[in-house]
Amino acid sequence: MASLLQDRLTTDQDLLLMQEGMPMRKVRSKSWKKLRYFRLQNDGMTVWHARQARGSAKPSFSISDVETIRNGHDSELLRSLTEELPLEQGFTVVFHGRRSNLDLVANSVEEAQIWMRGLHLLVDLVTSMDHQERLDQYRQDGVR
Repeated sequence: MASLLQDRLTTDQDLLLMQEGMPMRKVRSKSWKKLRYFRLQNDGMTVWHARQARGSAKPSFSISDVETIRNGHDSELLRSLTEELPLEQGFTVVFHGRRSNLDLVANSVEEAQIWMRGLHLLVDLVTSMDHQERLDQYRQDGVR
């Protein structure tokens, strides 16, 4: 299964674009909306973000921590900002446990769809991995 993830990372157009990275607005409140550059790491298991495309990146979240991805219409916060930000360009990453949701607004509907499809695919792949496959993926990531 881990090899299936690696195969998808090199062939799936959405995942390839996610690995190149895209600027999106990270929204925490009506007054806190910051432009950040999000990029799927080559391991396919981690998303990093930075203040700018070539800036120093830091981990944002692991795919294994994601419970689901919702479109912007399902986010109370994004719905409250419809006069400023188009709902069709927004989506929410919902995490397992008590971690706060991550509300993001892409620059276009197409870019939001790329991220939503890609994240759904990765979450599905990760949840279908068994314990040994996750360990193998973790070991491969550490070697790179």
